[in-house]
Amino acid sequence: MKFQQLESIADPYPLYAEWRADQPIWWADDVQGWVLSRYDDVRSVLRDPASYSSELATARSETTMRLPLLHDDPPRHTGLRAIVNRSFTSRVMREMEADIEAVVDQLLNDIGAGRPVDIAEALTIPLPVALISRFMGIPFERKDDFKRWSDSLTATGTAKTMDERMPDIIEMMDFFRDEIPKRRQNPDDDLISKIVAANVGGEALAEEVIVGYCQLLLIAGNETTTNLLSNLLHYIADHPDVWQTLRRNPSKVGNAIEECLRFDPPVHWISRVALQEAEFHGQKIARGETVYTVLASANRDPDHYADPERFRLDRRRSDHHTFGHGIHFCIGAPLARMEAQHALNGMLRRFATVDHAPHAVNERTHSSMLRGYHHLWLELGAA
Repeated sequence: MKFQQLESIADPYPLYAEWRADQPIWWADDVQGWVLSRYDDVRSVLRDPASYSSELATARSETTMRLPLLHDDPPRHTGLRAIVNRSFTSRVMREMEADIEAVVDQLLNDIGAGRPVDIAEALTIPLPVALISRFMGIPFERKDDFKRWSDSLTATGTAKTMDERMPDIIEMMDFFRDEIPKRRQNPDDDLISKIVAANVGGEALAEEVIVGYCQLLLIAGNETTTNLLSNLLHYIADHPDVWQTLRRNPSKVGNAIEECLRFDPPVHWISRVALQEAEFHGQKIARGETVYTVLASANRDPDHYADPERFRLDRRRSDHHTFGHGIHFCIGAPLARMEAQHALNGMLRRFATVDHAPHAVNERTHSSMLRGYHHLWLELGAA
C-alpha cells in the first residue's frame, strides 16, 4: 500500500479513518517507512526528539531540501531557534496588528462583491507573503517570485522531480545569498539582519545556513496561513450556515480558525527517524527506520475527540497537532492565527455570503503533505 496516494488529495480523511481503525501502524513501500495515524502515537513521537530525529529524516529524502531549524536536532536546534524567538512573542504580535489590519483592508478593498474572485490570488496568498516580507525586510513586489519559489521548494506545484524544481530553488537561494552582504553593511531590525549577525555556539552561521534559514522563514511564513484560510473558506462555501453564524457571532471567529486547523489542516504529515528501537501495537520499529506521523489523522482520532468528523464551533479542545508538538512547535503559529483572524473579520464586515463561483475550476496544492489551494474561486455577496 502507498502512503503518498495523490489520488486521495481531494479527500484523504476516509483513508485516514481506515488506517486508524485497521492499521494503526503499517509499512509504506513507496516511502520506505512506518506510518502512524492515531493521536497518542503521533504525539509520543513528536514530543521525544531524543528518540526520533528530524535531521536524519531529511538527510535520507531525495525530494526534501534540508532547512536549518526545521531539520535540526538539539542542541543545534535550540541555538538556531533562539535567533528569532523574540520576533514572534505576544508583544511583537500585538505591535504587528495594525500592519496586519492595513494589509487585509488593502487586499479586501480590491475585491468586488457579486462577481467571481479567485480568493487565493486575491487574499490568501498575498496576505501572508506581504507580512513575512515586512518581517524579513524583502520587497513585497516580488510576491509572485516568492510564491513560485515556495511551491518549488515544498513540491506543491506541478513540478515534481528535483530536476524540475531546482531552477526555482537555485533562484531563491541566489536571492537570499545576495542579501547577506547588504545586511552586514546596513543591518536593520528585520529577520535577515538578525540571522546574518547571529552565532550559535560561539560561531557565526555559514552562508548556506543563513540562506537555508531565510528559505524556511519565507515558506513557513506564507504556506501555513495561505492553506489555513483557503481550506476554511472552501469549507464555509460548502456550509453557508457557518458564515451566517459567524456574522451573528463574530466572537466565534477564533473558534472557526482553531477548528479548521484541527479539521482540515494545512500540514498533514511529518517524518522522523527512530534513534532507538521502538514498538507500537506489537510492531517493532528498528533503529534507523523512518516514521511518518499523520498529523491530520491524529486530529480526527475518535479516541481523543468527540464527534471528530464534524466541524464544530463549540469545540473546547485545541490540542491538535497542526503546528506540531514539542520543540518543533511552529514558531509562527501566533502570526498565522492573527492573520487568519483579521482576514476573516474583514470579510465578515464586507460580505454577507460566501459561495462557490459557478463553473469555476479550483486547483488544490499538488501534495499529500501540504493541503490548500492554488486557486479557489468564490462569489461574495455584499453586506
